[in-house]
Amino acid sequence: MRQTPLNPSTPWDGEHEQERIYVLECTQLLDTDDSEAFDRITRLATHVFNAPIALVSLVHQDRQWFKSRCGFDLKETDRDTAFCDRTIELGDVLVVEDTTQDERFHDNPLVVGYHAIRFYAGAPLVLTSGHALGSMCILDRRPRTFDSAQRQRLAELAAMVVTQIELHQRAGRVNEVTRLPNRAQLVDDLERLCRDFPRQRRVIVLVDVIGQAALQAAVRAMGIEPLEHALRNIAARLVAALPQGAMLHHVSETRFSILLGAGSRELSEHAAIDLLTYMRERFDSGGVSIELRIQAGLVDFELDTVSAADALLKASSAMHEAASSEQSHMWHDPCFDTAHWRAFNLARGVSIGLVRGEFRLVYQPKLNLSMGAFSGVEALIRWTHPRYGVVPPGDFVPLVEETALIHEFTEWVLNSALAQLAQWEAKGISLTMAVNVSSRNLERPGFVDFVSEACARHGVSPVHLHIECTENAIMTSQATLDALGRLKALGIQISLDDFGTGYSNLACLFDLPVGMLKLDQSLVMPIESSPRALKLVRSLIDLGHSMGYRMLAEGVETQGVLDLLIAAGCDAIQGYFLSKPLEAENIPTFLGTNRVGDLLTSSGSSVDSRGSYT
Repeated sequence: MRQTPLNPSTPWDGEHEQERIYVLECTQLLDTDDSEAFDRITRLATHVFNAPIALVSLVHQDRQWFKSRCGFDLKETDRDTAFCDRTIELGDVLVVEDTTQDERFHDNPLVVGYHAIRFYAGAPLVLTSGHALGSMCILDRRPRTFDSAQRQRLAELAAMVVTQIELHQRAGRVNEVTRLPNRAQLVDDLERLCRDFPRQRRVIVLVDVIGQAALQAAVRAMGIEPLEHALRNIAARLVAALPQGAMLHHVSETRFSILLGAGSRELSEHAAIDLLTYMRERFDSGGVSIELRIQAGLVDFELDTVSAADALLKASSAMHEAASSEQSHMWHDPCFDTAHWRAFNLARGVSIGLVRGEFRLVYQPKLNLSMGAFSGVEALIRWTHPRYGVVPPGDFVPLVEETALIHEFTEWVLNSALAQLAQWEAKGISLTMAVNVSSRNLERPGFVDFVSEACARHGVSPVHLHIECTENAIMTSQATLDALGRLKALGIQISLDDFGTGYSNLACLFDLPVGMLKLDQSLVMPIESSPRALKLVRSLIDLGHSMGYRMLAEGVETQGVLDLLIAAGCDAIQGYFLSKPLEAENIPTFLGTNRVGDLLTSSGSSVDSRGSYT
């Protein structure tokens, strides 16, 4: 059942072809619009090699499709005629100096037909995972030679293409720690399978490799970096143990899902047992011997009857039942679907919880780099439930957003945040307060009037209130855009939250009533260790500034990340390196510690008279 890990230096033997196709589809590049990032490389190739044609070719199941083409009129060809298919098989630069003299290609339609291709040189596009997706190639209508130095330059251009592919792939679809497809990608994969095989039954296996209690203990004992190193090793072992035809996704911090290929329930259970047996074997990670004690939840379903979220929920329910029963794995059974009951009870308990005072706000400081001061906070909700204890916001906020309770909920948050802001102002503490709102809030008639009246009632100027909403919320309807425009007219600053993980339709940014873009922490956190991630963040900051937006980076957890963001010209930051979310009474003490000077001294930066860093 185990697969041999891929080695990018060896020829492609076809054993992992379906896996390669899956990885290609996960890139979300097929049949997309032209991209200047790729076109720039093909134009460069034509100049470097003085060639009339340069292509970025992606080889799918029965066709090759050109993500970028210079000097070539076709958008795709049959795979049977693709020179690049042979490049993938070779796993190295392929050169055909005269196609008419090569028995593999002398009768190829691209050779004997209208295009009359006489020369081909292609370098495989090999991801860091070892999957070859296509090639960076040049073509000519006359025979020519190609020396070793030219082969090296072509390979370097292919590496540039791979960088662009992986940057595209990382923005919201790949887990930053393990580089595996994430939960959003699982949703897309299930939708694709549903279209292709609507009545097919599949099985999802959900495993939690480190429980929450063990996770917190590990972070306290080792820190985040050793934990991430262990997660990468665990992910590699999962890939090695993956059954043939299965899909692996990193769906949450310590949870992985395995979507098994079509087969009987009995075969699926045997595959899961084999995988769990292998994963429980002791292994070394950074000099530490690790033995995982994991359980699995299994759920079988018909593709067109269950959503990805519901399938994961059912699998999670089965996994928790297996853990509580001290069994290695368990199939989902509606009779013990405690997760659904918990979700129902949480949604039902929000309204009474607001009355009973079970909710409270905590505040995470934001560092304004252009001012060199902590000038604002973000209000974050916390819930201590009488039955479930401390409930993570991710467990109840999505539930609330799906019901009419979202209006009562948001009004409570706004009133509480503004009341706290007024208390701080009375003590001479001037801050801005950021509050998250949903699309349903913005679409509700009277919401803008409520916000205006709440500011007046608490004696807070609207300029001190910031509204944060996601790109998906903003783009829901014209009503949301109109509401945001009216809020902006009151003097309230609007921020686009989680920028870089949604649709990111850049053309729409010109018309949005937004003053700030918040770079999502999934983009920010890896910039210290990943040059590609750093390039992406720098580009996004430059793009935002060129369009008149201020840029805030969230998820800043190290001095090194802070230094890089300062150098990139970021306007503001927040994250655990500066401060975790604080209780209201701790904010004055925090602001009085004068920590900003220490941070900037450590970074080697200082603030000049114009408020810029030198």
